[in-house]
Amino acid sequence: MSLLAISDLHISGPDDPLYSALLSLVRDRAASGDVVVFAGDLFDLFVGNKSIFKKRYDGFFQACSEAGKKGVQFHYIEGNHDFLLRKAFQGVPNFFLHTDHVSVEIQNKKFYFAHGDTANSADTFYRILRVFFRSPLMRALVFFLPGKWLDTIGRLSGAQSRKRKPLIPTDLSSRKMEVLRRIYRSFAAERLAEGYDFVVLGHCHDLDEMLFNIGGRQGQYINVGFPRVHGSFLSWSPGELRIAREKLLF
Repeated sequence: MSLLAISDLHISGPDDPLYSALLSLVRDRAASGDVVVFAGDLFDLFVGNKSIFKKRYDGFFQACSEAGKKGVQFHYIEGNHDFLLRKAFQGVPNFFLHTDHVSVEIQNKKFYFAHGDTANSADTFYRILRVFFRSPLMRALVFFLPGKWLDTIGRLSGAQSRKRKPLIPTDLSSRKMEVLRRIYRSFAAERLAEGYDFVVLGHCHDLDEMLFNIGGRQGQYINVGFPRVHGSFLSWSPGELRIAREKLLF
């Protein structure tokens, strides 16, 4: 039995090499009894239950359905590029959708998984934007707008966003990197203080990890990073003291 986690692939389409890597992870690496956590932003754009996205990534739905029937358990945490997905994944066996985070317990070890986009409590603008993206109004817009419109709007919005923010933290100044890591490590420490043994986050694309000693217990925080650059995903098996990184083949 293994626990696998990946996020922030930002797959652009079925021809993206990372898409093949994701399918291989589901079909070949995950086995019966394993727990697989998709911690958000697997796709650079996937909103709602629109057929344009479901057809584009039909291979992913098929792979998860086949693995789910064989006993693999999936947890998908929505990110800021993939959300309002509950109806899209209805019918996929052993597949659970989460809007914020998920807790997993295996052999008395407690894991906290989240996309990580709410780690910065001071980012008021993003938090308001996040609430809007999950609001009844947004749900109505997604329901009524044609899928091609959503696809075009999303791609244009994503392109503008990348002009404002770097894809990987190494593009940041050392000062901004220091602030970023302080925010995420502090968030992780709070979860560890709540009794978790491991905290796994994504979103910031920072290949960071840290061990904490809190209340006489040792806990681990680890960030998935940016697989397109760092080329890895996370794994853990019962008896192991730490979550490890495995090479992602693409």
